[in-house]
Amino acid sequence: MMSPSGLRTRAGVVAVSAAALLVAGCGGSQEAVAAADSLPDLSSQGLERIDCLESSVWGDELERAKGPWTQECWRGSPQLPFDQEADDIQYTILAATDAQDVTAVICPEDALYDTAAVACRAAADDAVLYRTVVALTDPLAIVGALPDAPSEAEIDEALVGAQVEILVSTEPVPEE
Repeated sequence: MMSPSGLRTRAGVVAVSAAALLVAGCGGSQEAVAAADSLPDLSSQGLERIDCLESSVWGDELERAKGPWTQECWRGSPQLPFDQEADDIQYTILAATDAQDVTAVICPEDALYDTAAVACRAAADDAVLYRTVVALTDPLAIVGALPDAPSEAEIDEALVGAQVEILVSTEPVPEE
């Protein structure tokens, strides 16, 4: 759940998150092809797959995946708050792969404020990094409708059914 303190996340976190979105892998391997097959089909959640260039959130700012690495973009209004939707997708990836959760190392904190609302999750195995980024398409409409000091329940209620765009990708594990 997003806490009310999540509303106070500094703009720097969004800049870091945006930079994380722009990271794209290069190179290739059989692991990358197998990893792409492990990405969840989000249409069962009522989401529609879109061309990433058509995204209103990252559109042409997103560097395209290279080689066998994959990027899938989705749009819709899930029945979970955007941060919980990111968790749900992460659990699906973890269940389908041997990857371990590396969100704390790869992703910035979830952010919810009127200019951006983003939740990032990451998982990695020996060769593949799986990244999930869920962003509200109109955060101002959500945050602007919240009371001055919203409770977690009020925030979650406002986020249920809000339109999001989702990026699910595979890329090489970053070298340390």
